[in-house]
Amino acid sequence: MHAVTIDPRTGLPRGEKPPASTAAVVALVCGILLCLGPLTGISAIAAGVIGRRAAAQHPESIGGANMALAGILLGVLNLLLSALGVLIAVIELVD
Repeated sequence: MHAVTIDPRTGLPRGEKPPASTAAVVALVCGILLCLGPLTGISAIAAGVIGRRAAAQHPESIGGANMALAGILLGVLNLLLSALGVLIAVIELVD
């Protein structure tokens, strides 16, 4: 067996990335749930912004910035698809 060296700044084994923040995980999960409409899109964007801000402020102890970004992008896609669905429904009603 070999000895594991601990990084004194993070308390993690050297080379390990810090764990993703809860907000980043929530952003990604809400972003993936496209079928639930704009409610999850708004939640994904809000949690993604919180997750990216936390990862930027404390990079040595909080990770998941890219996960939060993916959640934000999926949340925006969710809102765009929901708006498109509403637009198509309104056009169908007018005709």
